[in-house]
Amino acid sequence: MTKAELADMLERFIGDKPGGEPWDWDDFTSVRASPELEPYRQRLLEEENQPPGNEAAMRQIIAELRTNA
Repeated sequence: MTKAELADMLERFIGDKPGGEPWDWDDFTSVRASPELEPYRQRLLEEENQPPGNEAAMRQIIAELRTNA
C-alpha cells in the first residue's frame, strides 16, 4: 500500500469517496504496516479503532499523506 492508497482508503471511510469494504479497515489496523505507513496506522489506532473514528484527525492524516506522497 502506498501513501496515496491509504489516503484513498481513509477518504472512503469518512464518506468522501464511494466504495471500500468494512474489512479494509480491519486489514490495515490489525497488521503492522510498512515502516513508511506504520506511524499513520498507530495514529489512527490512537484516535479510535473503528471508522470513521475522529473525522478531523483522519482528514489531517489524509492531508499529510497527500502532501508527503
